[in-house]
Amino acid sequence: MEGRKIKQFLKSVLEKYISEVLVIFIGISMSFFFDEWRENRQDRETMRKHLAVLRANLVQDTTQLTHMVRFGNNVVRSIDKLVYFKQDSEITDSIVTYIDNAASYLVFKPNLIAYEEIKQSAHTNLIENDSLKTLFLYHYTSTIQNCLEWCEVDKTHTMTQLIPEMTIYFPVVADSLNKVSSSEKAKALKVKKLRNLLLANATYKKVTIQFLNITKKSTKALLKKVDEELEKE
Repeated sequence: MEGRKIKQFLKSVLEKYISEVLVIFIGISMSFFFDEWRENRQDRETMRKHLAVLRANLVQDTTQLTHMVRFGNNVVRSIDKLVYFKQDSEITDSIVTYIDNAASYLVFKPNLIAYEEIKQSAHTNLIENDSLKTLFLYHYTSTIQNCLEWCEVDKTHTMTQLIPEMTIYFPVVADSLNKVSSSEKAKALKVKKLRNLLLANATYKKVTIQFLNITKKSTKALLKKVDEELEKE
């Protein structure tokens, strides 16, 4: 009789202990579940904020690249006018404009706010879409860098070789006082060294324009991916 009571007592204690352990286990599991859910939600909200800023950056870059490609093509046309004219009369009316354009270089200043924020906060891993992540990283670490490198090549050649040679013969800014006549400028443009420098500069600009177009294409592709991701929720 006494042994039965002891068994019942132990059984009740064990059942109570097990039920308490189960309650604690379930409570901890639920806590972990809600913590993870909360963190995932916060991560998604953080990523959406990053993507919103990234989208604005890409729109600005697209506009800038479109303008710079148009400007670059205009510069190349001006150089062609200065190099390939046969009669002085073909260029004398607009020679000042052509010279000013030829003395210009191509510039692209990408908006890197979103990229720097994501990189510095180590939030690249929050981009769950693998294709978006791959394009994002390649765009900023490769495509843009190649474009900037060629812009620097064009700038260096223009500033250190072309402009110094041009200034020997005529001003490279708007010659409003007409200190050097159009005919004198046309004559100087027939100098072999200056002509070769203009040809080389046009080549650098054409390659730079190609990289500007590649970057524009990549920018628009990334923008499309970002829009698709933002539309998911």
